[in-house]
Amino acid sequence: MLWSCILLPRLAPEGQPAAIEALCLWALQWSSLVSARAAGADADDPLPALWLELGASQRLFGPPEAMRAQLAGGLAALGHEARIGVAPTPRAAALFARAGIDSCVADPAALRARLAPLPIRLLALPAQQLAALRSTGLQRIGELLALPDVALARRLGPASVRYLQRLAGRLPEPLRPYEAPPYFAARNELPGPVGDTTALLFPLQRLLAALQGYLRGLDRAVQRCTVRLEHHRRADTRVEIGLSRPGREAAQLLTLARERFASLVLPAPVLGIVLEAPELLQPQVAQLDGFSTATQEAGQLQQLVDRLTARLGAASVQRLQSRDEHRPELAWGTQPAQQAMRQRSRDAGAGTGAGTAPAADPPRPCWLLPEPRAISVPAQLLAGPERIESGWWDGGDVARDYYLARGADGARLWVYRDLRSGQWHLHGYWA
Repeated sequence: MLWSCILLPRLAPEGQPAAIEALCLWALQWSSLVSARAAGADADDPLPALWLELGASQRLFGPPEAMRAQLAGGLAALGHEARIGVAPTPRAAALFARAGIDSCVADPAALRARLAPLPIRLLALPAQQLAALRSTGLQRIGELLALPDVALARRLGPASVRYLQRLAGRLPEPLRPYEAPPYFAARNELPGPVGDTTALLFPLQRLLAALQGYLRGLDRAVQRCTVRLEHHRRADTRVEIGLSRPGREAAQLLTLARERFASLVLPAPVLGIVLEAPELLQPQVAQLDGFSTATQEAGQLQQLVDRLTARLGAASVQRLQSRDEHRPELAWGTQPAQQAMRQRSRDAGAGTGAGTAPAADPPRPCWLLPEPRAISVPAQLLAGPERIESGWWDGGDVARDYYLARGADGARLWVYRDLRSGQWHLHGYWA
């Protein structure tokens, strides 16, 4: 096994439980085995710590050095000062992090040689035991590990011997794994009242990073999540963030939140932020074929629709759609673009209509007049007729024969003759 230990020396005590919870969720994207220790849980090693088992993740994220760099970059982006150690045992990883040792020791056989020259003071042992060991002339960890366990137990006690055995990998470490909740809900309490929505984006970024890690760890996605802004003695302000298709990238969600916050008027200063995502969905991963840009362009269109919807509102971003209606003036309508893309995404996920060729429909012009206009008999009919009789059930009964005609100026016209009155009408143009 390969362990990474993350020590957080500057984590504020008042925010530790929530911060450690958020970091555990964030860490799930790197490892399925995460364990956390709050400050003060170990009297000899008081710093809050996070352990990740990275051995099973190397094929996905690369060698230990690359994973360590990615962890450090992610923590820095979240504003955390962290020390990171990587070693075959959790205790050794914690020792390397505490000592600021940047090198990654991945081979269990090389661990003892790497520990040997380090000073004894780096060990997480009681101060009086460390002083007693130094008084005997022992200075290096390798000198201590070379002594028999029986002799060490007489001088240090069984607990310290077990610590040394776990440090060197001779005894397994009983870490309690973090268990992810069935749905996502995380809270960030602000250090003071905040009245500017722009200042809320950084604490929200931490919550979204935790959501991304949670979703990646569970291989799930969300299509909408809710941000609740807590006020003093006022109802929470709720901000909905929606996606056209299930996603889990924190950067994309933060962009949409920034658009929503830009027009948000706060009724009172904000004391805390809560991010909730109760509905988890299967992710829809787009596959690139290396020859076509259609998938990439569809993703860009989705992001554009999401941003416009977040900025202008769903009612302001519409998409044309066809309706099951024979009367041309009623055969189209509009639908919120984000809603239409969600429906298409659901249909694609369910396989609805996949592999079925669309039925051949009669040609229709893209330009219809707002109202059909009465005309004289066309001079030249190019195609037709196409008869449309419909609408008797809703009071809009029509009976028409449609033709493709050519106008005097050469334009191609879509005309019809009313079968009841005999009057000809112009209904649309082809470009």
